[in-house]
Amino acid sequence: MNNERILIVEDEKIIAIDLQRRLERFGYSVVGMAGEGHEAVKMALELEPDIILMDIMLAGAMDGVDAARTIKATKDIPFIFLTAYTDEKTLERAKEIQPYGYILKPFKERELYTTIDIALYKHEMARKLTRQERLFSAILQSINDGIIAVDMDLAVQFMNQIAEDITGTKEAEAQGKNITRFLNLTDSTTKQDILSNMVGIGERSTFFNDITLKNSMGQTLVLDGSITRIHEQENATDGYIITLRDITELRRLSETLSYQSSHDSLTGLSNREEFGYKLGEILKSVKMMGGSHSLLVLDIDRFKAINETCGTLAGDELLRQLASHIQTNIQRNDLSARIGADEFAVILMNCESEDTINVGNRLQTAVQRQRFQWQSSAFPVTLSIGIVPIDRETGDIHAVLAAADDSCHISKEEGGNKITVFQAQDTKFMRRRGDMEWIGKINRAVEENRFVLYYQPIEPLDPSSENQPKLEILLRLVKEDGSIAGPTDFIPAAERYNLMPQIDRWVLENSFRAFKLLSDQESPLARRLFSINLSGPSLLDDSLIDTIIYDLNKYSLSAKDFCLEITETAAIQNLSYATRFINRLKAEGFTFALDDFGAGFSSFGYLRNLPVDYVKIDGSFVQNIDESLVSYTMVDSINSIGHVMGLKTIAEFVKSEAIRDKLIELNVDYGQGYFFSKPVPLFN
Repeated sequence: MNNERILIVEDEKIIAIDLQRRLERFGYSVVGMAGEGHEAVKMALELEPDIILMDIMLAGAMDGVDAARTIKATKDIPFIFLTAYTDEKTLERAKEIQPYGYILKPFKERELYTTIDIALYKHEMARKLTRQERLFSAILQSINDGIIAVDMDLAVQFMNQIAEDITGTKEAEAQGKNITRFLNLTDSTTKQDILSNMVGIGERSTFFNDITLKNSMGQTLVLDGSITRIHEQENATDGYIITLRDITELRRLSETLSYQSSHDSLTGLSNREEFGYKLGEILKSVKMMGGSHSLLVLDIDRFKAINETCGTLAGDELLRQLASHIQTNIQRNDLSARIGADEFAVILMNCESEDTINVGNRLQTAVQRQRFQWQSSAFPVTLSIGIVPIDRETGDIHAVLAAADDSCHISKEEGGNKITVFQAQDTKFMRRRGDMEWIGKINRAVEENRFVLYYQPIEPLDPSSENQPKLEILLRLVKEDGSIAGPTDFIPAAERYNLMPQIDRWVLENSFRAFKLLSDQESPLARRLFSINLSGPSLLDDSLIDTIIYDLNKYSLSAKDFCLEITETAAIQNLSYATRFINRLKAEGFTFALDDFGAGFSSFGYLRNLPVDYVKIDGSFVQNIDESLVSYTMVDSINSIGHVMGLKTIAEFVKSEAIRDKLIELNVDYGQGYFFSKPVPLFN
């Protein structure tokens, strides 16, 4: 309902007011109320309502029927007549107006609403139909058809220029000759001659469509047309008028558009929409008739690298070559499609899994054998393939495509150039399905602001030192049932599917907001240095630096109150980006900590090039420092080198007093772990 405007014409004021109240409750807008016919005409012409509710039996010289007739003469406004009773003659007059409905008094609200709704819908459909009729009429008037007049013996009496062009025969040549000598109309489906079959059928016109004509010029045309009797007195037939419309180009264009709408323009294979339709039909057939088919999804490994190195022209050529390999290695009744940028799908009909794997192997071998050549360079090309069997037990189209997509992605995750057959209970597929569920949960949590900040204190191990106490900001997700999900539940999926930059931005802004609130409340937590984690992908995002500075200024905060933590692995994998990222934000006053340091011991060489302020010693060494001499020595080495480089050291996983004492013995600066506190909500 779009707040349709209604004019009420009712001579009983109480009924009119009650009607107005009901209509407005439905959401309609009553633009006016008239009590007699002339007033109704005046208001209708001025207000132009969307619909008029008209009482038939109005007081005064003009009743509802006459008022409706007067309005209808100049305005296309739908009417619904309201009546309690009336005579047969008045009802007959009312029918002539062609109202969109009748409502008998006293009326029920549901009946009132339904009748109005249907009337508005019918009127809108009628208007659309009228517009279409006008459009089609204009189109038909602008088209020149071929016209041929023949007598009872089918001898040609007249042909216009268009008919000459269609038949390839001049009127002078055709005059007096039997039309079948040069007009051989053949049914495209049955291949039968239709002219002799249609002549004499029906009282008026007989129409034909998609008829094939091979004219005297050797052209094959597709025609629409009609054969109409010419009547003399007493309904005798004097001859026929044959109209011909050349739709050859239209049919060719239609076929071209149909092909283009269902095929990929680059490779000539079916596109995703057409493939989805055909797959749906196959699934229906299998459910009813049985059968065993296979779906393959193929993805080109490292396609992006070739595309970026050599350009999109090279990428397009590689896609065309793969499409050619696919067509070469499948049967005529199999289906193939390009369903993504570098993703293809194939349905092998009546093919068991073992045979499907053989086809997949052939495709992999074919593309590997023919290395991709572009200009003076050659590139090895491999395929990751996922396979899903199709039988009676197969789910719907969405489940099938999701399973194939999962299989293909697992092949890629395992290094590429592999074939993975879908197995619902396989741990790899269960993990991926779990990831997909978490992806949805994470996105909804971001949209619905269901992340929660926790913190864990980082305490100076020497109380007499001037080391400022710190805390590490941690993240939890509130699930839809209200339970709390820890980072090990959702962070791995977020990392695998590149959602960490989005999460990092949420954590950064909300940490700044929290610090501002705690400062305003003079909370002791605001006297600690807030340490916030950043993921590896965020180090590659130059725009994040501007966002951090903007958010910091938005809350009128100082960068010196914040330390940004990056993992050793992320820093080493993106060393140049990490160094640039750190330097730009250190210039603003931020400090940096290198998290999980020591997990890869070769990282000592990189430490000299990373301008960090803190080193967090990996907890795997710290947690048994009181029991293992090796761990003790590792922590001692990391701590000593950190101090030589002027860095503060932080030991993670401090779970007991004994571990803390060992760290104090080694002169480690800070400790963090369950011995001091478990992670707790930043706000209660």
